[in-house]
Amino acid sequence: MAQVTNWIEHLTTDVDAATEGVQVADIYPMVGLEWMWLTVAIVFWLWFHVSTGTSEAEEQQKLARKRPSANDYKKNIAEW
Repeated sequence: MAQVTNWIEHLTTDVDAATEGVQVADIYPMVGLEWMWLTVAIVFWLWFHVSTGTSEAEEQQKLARKRPSANDYKKNIAEW
């Protein structure tokens, strides 16, 4: 079994993968793109909250335009 004594040299030296094994860069795809995923997550989070707030505000405005009275809930009682 091979031992690595100098990690910086091991990680930066381009060697034959068949003889030395898979390099670390090949194990972790898209290294350095974490900022992109963070940006996508923040944009999605903002969009979700803004769109949800907008749709709920519209629903509340529709209910407010109907101006329900204090006894309107009685109309929903089923006839037994």
